[in-house]
Amino acid sequence: MQAILDNLPLPAAQPANARRHRIAGHEPKARGLERFESVARALAPRGQAPSLDGIASAARSLARAYPGRPQAPCIRQRRRCLQALRMLARDPGWRLSPDQMERIALLADYARGRDRLVPDAMPVVGGLDTAVLLDLAWPELGVDAEAYLDFRRLRAEEALMRGQRPGNFDFGREQWIEARRAEIALRAHVAMRGAESYLPRAAAPLFRVH
Repeated sequence: MQAILDNLPLPAAQPANARRHRIAGHEPKARGLERFESVARALAPRGQAPSLDGIASAARSLARAYPGRPQAPCIRQRRRCLQALRMLARDPGWRLSPDQMERIALLADYARGRDRLVPDAMPVVGGLDTAVLLDLAWPELGVDAEAYLDFRRLRAEEALMRGQRPGNFDFGREQWIEARRAEIALRAHVAMRGAESYLPRAAAPLFRVH
């Protein structure tokens, strides 16, 4: 999964007279908008939530860019990121702070809730609201998500060497950090040896054919 997010087409600012509210022909319900704004304020730095007009403009841009697609690639990418965050929160080997657990819970609860700003079933832009919320939370969650993906990789490699399943032995953050250090040291050793030779520096004798 590529966890580095492309930018969603959300305008930085909207004209004062902008009044777009319909999202791909869908009129957002008041309860969906209220819930979205509540979660956005909790996740956004300094409580800055995108406007409904900005989200409607983003939906227009995506509909023009990906006509006929079941879902825009940037939204699908964020859905995979949210799946990784859910796995991260459930994994006993990766202990999160209460603040991080709360952020992920807010995202997950909104994504599976009924009162949504943009239903998942909408062509192209379905799930745009969840994608926007994930972008708001990503500055706080991104580092943990990237580290967790590497944690899973090294835990799988350790399981392969042990001939066990990943959940059948103790492997947490401390073991992951130790494995990362060992991997970095090995790479440095290989890089150093690649510039040198195990053979003596003296030139090897020439073979002569008589």
